[in-house]
Amino acid sequence: MPDTAQSGTMNCMFLISDAQGVVFDDDETLNDKVADDHAYALHERSRLQAIHAAGRRHGLPQLLAVTPQQNLAGILDSPVHSLEGAVWQVLYTAGVVASPTLEPTNPLLLEIVQHKDILYEQLLRTDGRPVAGAVAFVEWLANQGLSGRMAVASTARRVDIDIFFEMSGLHRFFPGDRIIAKDAVTHLKPHPEAFDAAFLTLGLPENARRQVLAFEDSPKGIMSAKAAGLYTCAITTIYPKDALQALEIAPDLVADSYAEFRQLLDPA
Repeated sequence: MPDTAQSGTMNCMFLISDAQGVVFDDDETLNDKVADDHAYALHERSRLQAIHAAGRRHGLPQLLAVTPQQNLAGILDSPVHSLEGAVWQVLYTAGVVASPTLEPTNPLLLEIVQHKDILYEQLLRTDGRPVAGAVAFVEWLANQGLSGRMAVASTARRVDIDIFFEMSGLHRFFPGDRIIAKDAVTHLKPHPEAFDAAFLTLGLPENARRQVLAFEDSPKGIMSAKAAGLYTCAITTIYPKDALQALEIAPDLVADSYAEFRQLLDPA
């Protein structure tokens, strides 16, 4: 078993032979942010472009002044892990809206969200790529007997997941009925609904939840997977190990790469 202090794990007692299923988040877990600085990731770039465009269109200098770092803070500080939550947080912080409570039908919010979705799809098609080692790791899991027992639990739009999976070849491992996207849930992360729904697609008994690996990258996603009772693995595409390990609701396993996850789960 790897040394815990060196590996940066929380609880490395889980072997791949114990796994009965796997559930992956999408963005920054399988789908790379394509930037060393998260403030310039594909979602952040397209969201900030849409915010600035709305600022120009409506004569709102507060929105034109939003920086990449303030835009990033929108998703990090939002109570829910969603595009709408991130945009609303920016609007509230910039003083454009008066209440911190998201108003889903706000016309300005809807305009920015719609524009961002168009811009992101364009960026995804031209610049999208998998997280390093992700495709090989999923293929390895399938070869370990988990083919047919892998699902997705994401707050991304289904259309974006489908585009990325076709581009990366991951569609081979995740049939449509085992992809739980933003469009299919009522409550977004950190609520456990997405991971609960993904677990149910695997056809496993309830007492198998702790034998299902859940891969995530963000604190809200980790909270969601843990609340669903899954064995939660966090990859450091956004947050460093020490930050993930220090979370009040911490993951069970933390690694810097999928190569490290493979070593931890199959140390022989």
